[in-house]
Amino acid sequence: MVATDALILWAWEHDADWVARLHETFARRGLPSLALHYDEWRDLPARLDSGELRAGLVIDRVWDWGGEYARHVDAVRRNIPVVLNDYDLVARAWSKPAMHYACIAHGLRAPHMIVLPSFAAAPDIAQPDLTPLGLRFSVKGAHSGGSGVLQPASSWEEVLRLRHEWPNDETVLTAWVEPACLGGRRAWFRVFYACGAAFPCWSDDLTHEQTPVTPAEEMRWGLDILRGMAQQIAGLCGLNLFSTEISLDARHIWQVVDYVNEPCDYRVKSTAVPNGVPEDIVAAIAERIAVWAARHRRG
Repeated sequence: MVATDALILWAWEHDADWVARLHETFARRGLPSLALHYDEWRDLPARLDSGELRAGLVIDRVWDWGGEYARHVDAVRRNIPVVLNDYDLVARAWSKPAMHYACIAHGLRAPHMIVLPSFAAAPDIAQPDLTPLGLRFSVKGAHSGGSGVLQPASSWEEVLRLRHEWPNDETVLTAWVEPACLGGRRAWFRVFYACGAAFPCWSDDLTHEQTPVTPAEEMRWGLDILRGMAQQIAGLCGLNLFSTEISLDARHIWQVVDYVNEPCDYRVKSTAVPNGVPEDIVAAIAERIAVWAARHRRG
């Protein structure tokens, strides 16, 4: 029998450094952890149900791929008492309309949204009133993940063309947000949330380059509001680990522009990608997860 405090499931090749960092951080706190790569967890349901493998908690970086990558979910539910991010809550958070309406209902501002049925459900639809969106708007699948730097749409014809790209998903249209400038920088931010703590970064909406918000910047421009908004979103979605995008728009109104992103890409900008996550932020996130895991370790 193999017993561990934390079981980490992963498959994406670019997660290797992130998984190694989690291992190292857990080890410094005396927490045994076991990482299983794609070739190692195909028999995971049988190992869990037989008791051959026991774990107190799981960090699942694969199930969102669906199909065979999610075969273990039911066995995890049966045998592992704690999941870093509950599967049902993550599935709910993937819905942009669900998170949009939850944010609005609890006092957060978000760009005006129009939800259209999927192409598969309604191939022919009449044009709704687009006036509330303004002259430019974004067009996305209701459950789409990251899609790079988006370009604004301005016509119904563009909407009809784009909804073919996700035929089985609803289409969401949201008013385009033009950020204000603070000290010559575009006021667009990605805030990483990890187990009770929020880590705000400047995240240029044109390049997606991320740099940490400094204490001096928080004080100068009142950017501590970002932490409070992220904490509020955490309360709405119920997740322990995610990121959100928030902008101060040209009218100087704070808007939640991309509600809940999970899973996140934790590659660091210093070694992996120019628009990666700052090294210090990734280290702090791993530390927060380790603290959380220590509170939930096996008895």
